[in-house]
Amino acid sequence: MFHLSPDVAAETGIHIGDGGLSIKRVGPHGSYQYEVTGHALEDQLYLIGTVMPTISAAYDLQRPGYYINPEQTWISLRYQSKAVALFKHETLGLPNGRKTDLSIPALIRQDSQLMRQFATELLATDGVLGFYNARKCGLRKYPRIQIKLKACPVIEQLANFLRVELGIHATCRNNLGIHKGWGTSLQQIIQVNRSEDIDTWRREIGFSNPSHISRMMVFELQGECLPRTSIVDRLSMLSGRFSRFDTAPGHLRPQDLIFLVGDMRKHFGFPRLEGKEVLNAMIQISKRLEFRLGRGLPPIVNLRAAGEI
Repeated sequence: MFHLSPDVAAETGIHIGDGGLSIKRVGPHGSYQYEVTGHALEDQLYLIGTVMPTISAAYDLQRPGYYINPEQTWISLRYQSKAVALFKHETLGLPNGRKTDLSIPALIRQDSQLMRQFATELLATDGVLGFYNARKCGLRKYPRIQIKLKACPVIEQLANFLRVELGIHATCRNNLGIHKGWGTSLQQIIQVNRSEDIDTWRREIGFSNPSHISRMMVFELQGECLPRTSIVDRLSMLSGRFSRFDTAPGHLRPQDLIFLVGDMRKHFGFPRLEGKEVLNAMIQISKRLEFRLGRGLPPIVNLRAAGEI
């Protein structure tokens, strides 16, 4: 029913990073659910502007169910489809239930263009684009990419692609991750440091999460991007409303969001939706959550003012 397209490869990167598959073959019809979970504020533009249209293009799945936790820290997109669930599990080999011993599907590994699409979204979901300084003081002027996963073949498979196909110097290491409430697990980390390799990543693979894109845009504007800033901080600075991160930004104006999403699309190719489409989706999703759960999306923009756009 589905073929291995660039959209499916990209969506597989989303799945391995932040997705989950639940197949229960019980009852007359069974239960077949696929969900993607992200940070309710930091990943909000990514989930709406990139993840949803990617899933739609890959599998023609529209209008997912939404859930946001009471603390409004994470949100899930939930899709019900037997055909998609079985394709993911039986054709792509993605696990049902807990994601253990993950591997990049062989059909994707065999195609360098599909691997590019996959890598874009794996970074977007399970990666960090940060900046550091080579000394103890000074500007944080060196970009760095890190992707962390629970120990599995994916990290070495991706590192091999980056080294062989793109000439990127990618290092791998193991780390014992500590998880509050349920102990420790062995993590594997892939890291790309050199400026020329970051340039190659941007040119050959790219960035699709507006959280990462906003960091790069601030870095290019100011020569550094401080850690532990929020996407609202960075977008407010980029809109010209504030020049310092220690000034409380409040919410963005709707027209600023529309402009900044357009600027991201022009220079980075993402999000997939235009700014007004993203804004309208934010309004509708927040209304649906308010109606069902009594709590909406943590606001990036003033949604009341957005209703006038």
